[in-house]
Amino acid sequence: MDFVLSCLGCVLIGIILSAPMGPVGMLCVQQTLNKGRAAGMRVGLGAALSDWFYCWVVVLSMTLIIGFIERHTAAFALVGGVLLAAFSAMMMRSRPAEAGARGVVRGAGDMASGFVLAFSNPLIIFLIMPLMVYFDVPRPYYRWWHYAVAMGAVLAGAMLWWLLVTYVVERWRRSMTMHSLHRVNMVMGSIMLLLSAYSIWRGVQMLL
Repeated sequence: MDFVLSCLGCVLIGIILSAPMGPVGMLCVQQTLNKGRAAGMRVGLGAALSDWFYCWVVVLSMTLIIGFIERHTAAFALVGGVLLAAFSAMMMRSRPAEAGARGVVRGAGDMASGFVLAFSNPLIIFLIMPLMVYFDVPRPYYRWWHYAVAMGAVLAGAMLWWLLVTYVVERWRRSMTMHSLHRVNMVMGSIMLLLSAYSIWRGVQMLL
């Protein structure tokens, strides 16, 4: 049961990593408007593969220090909550801009462009790590297939998000505005603020 809950948490991680409507989100929207939903999905898949790769980097690193993590769960919960709060605040303050999707190499495929844009932000590791701890992904008894399934859940969550984005853009392409994209950031930022508040509360409870 714990593993199932961790996998559901990994689906949510995939959504959270994909949700900010930054350069990748704008590129996905633009390609959906210009070339159709399939092109937007290819951009999303490239970005999802980049996030999936960084999640593997974090998981493989954390399995080496899992004992340390278990001994300092409260500290990780507190620090992770603060990092989540900071990230959600930046997300809610940011405003999507068309210029953010520029700078992609001309002639590059949609999927390659999405991957390169997402991969160029390695700082996302500092968001992935507290999320992994929050959803109890590293466990001493996990074997390689546990992590393979969990990482598959991350990829599935990311693709669910891009399916939703491309569907909404194609469905309401004439009424899609920068303001509506900003509202997406506000909603997802609010959800992450709630998660960060719970993480900080859990850390304080462990210390008491």
